[in-house]
Amino acid sequence: MSKMLEMKGIKKDFSGVSVLNGIDFEVEEGEIRALLGANGAGKSTLMKILCGVYHATEGEIHVGGEKAEIKNPLQASEKGIAIVHQELSMIPTLTILDNFFLGKETHKNGILDKKQMRKEYFEVCDKLDFHIDPDTKTRDVSVARQQMVEIMKCIHANARIIVFDEPTTSLTDDEKKTLFQVILKLKEQKKTIIYISHILEEIFLLADTVSIMRNGDMVGTFPKEELSIPLISEHMSGKKYVEGRRLTSHCRDEEKPVLEVEHLSAKNGTKDVSFYIKPGEVVGLAGLVGAGRSEIVRCIFGADRKSSGTIKVNGKEVKISHPREAIEAGIGLIPEDRKREGVILKQEIYKNATLVQLKKMKKNGVLNPGTEKEYASGAVEKLSIKIPSLSAPVLKLSGGNQQKVVLSKWLDDSMKVLIFDEPTKGIDVGAKEDIFKTVEEFAEKGVGILFISSDLNEVIRASDRILVIRGGEILKDMKNENVTQKDIMETILK
Repeated sequence: MSKMLEMKGIKKDFSGVSVLNGIDFEVEEGEIRALLGANGAGKSTLMKILCGVYHATEGEIHVGGEKAEIKNPLQASEKGIAIVHQELSMIPTLTILDNFFLGKETHKNGILDKKQMRKEYFEVCDKLDFHIDPDTKTRDVSVARQQMVEIMKCIHANARIIVFDEPTTSLTDDEKKTLFQVILKLKEQKKTIIYISHILEEIFLLADTVSIMRNGDMVGTFPKEELSIPLISEHMSGKKYVEGRRLTSHCRDEEKPVLEVEHLSAKNGTKDVSFYIKPGEVVGLAGLVGAGRSEIVRCIFGADRKSSGTIKVNGKEVKISHPREAIEAGIGLIPEDRKREGVILKQEIYKNATLVQLKKMKKNGVLNPGTEKEYASGAVEKLSIKIPSLSAPVLKLSGGNQQKVVLSKWLDDSMKVLIFDEPTKGIDVGAKEDIFKTVEEFAEKGVGILFISSDLNEVIRASDRILVIRGGEILKDMKNENVTQKDIMETILK
């Protein structure tokens, strides 16, 4: 095999702060290379330089043996470099075909040549043995199929190097299998794949070799056969690997429930849901993607309006038709989509950290930045958030540190219930452990926790009880005593 990509001595500074410290990164033609690292390690920055989003402070890039000047995404595309992002960029109101050719439409005599466009579209479908009706509105197609269209666009653009950035975050197990089959088919076609994922099991399924970064440096590149999950974790963190332990139970069984949900129903698919949470108890919601877990918590938090049912906090019924009323009742939410619903990306870190604490941040009726920064500084220290400064925008942070900023809003002692909806989504091993530690600390203070994760191991690890969900209904309330994934799946599939 010949080298398809060589990145030599890549350095990147932001406002004088070094993010990449002279990275060397080489990938062969037709190779699947996993690129791993903790949040903030620099892997996304390295790939953004490759794809022309950022320009390196120092260093060279060679593609197919030739030096490449890549200063913007268009130049990257011209060199045969494409990326399939974690957040898809398709326009929901357009058809699949329109999205496929967006900005690259085929014309004949100044008129759109739909016939030629459809011909080219079906040629790519045949190449990947994957067919989607080109006339379907994109909003009517699953995330997995939208992602396939993104991959097809890369093939149509004659990409030689394709970067996959956390591609399985929102996919079911069956959809993941389809994606992996497509990636292996791309390998057969001699495409060079760079695969970024925090799900280490995927790496052993797909990758030929693994490059690991830490704190802006390249730790090394290894054949996957030489690695194990503990060893990868040690390379990523620089610390000895410790197996994640089951969280200590802090459930106060003898006390009255801190949250009671009775016969909750809504137009979003929630059907007659009833359950309770005791102070310090962690209740897990387990179910397949689309089971209705997030819809249930959106009703409780007032993001979606309930059609019937009652919600009680500390034995008192509360009327919740808006998130503001949920917060006033002592209910907080760490949402699944942190970038859209958890933080304001362009706003300063200290302002995000105090979004739900604004009444307490005022002095003589006026918002006091000093008080805000004092609160945020304490949250940064408590949650070990890595930041350049309190005044930096949240979008400058890694995914794991963004998630910690979301958490920082709820450190107020007045919170009675906290809902964690996919809190470990898209973050690294070390950041996940910090999240579990925070869950345990909240529970120890007597806060009731509702915990959702698509990873059943995480639900089992965190929960005192597990509610198994399907179709917006609770199938079973399981006390977490020697519960296995098999037990949960058997209940779901009955």
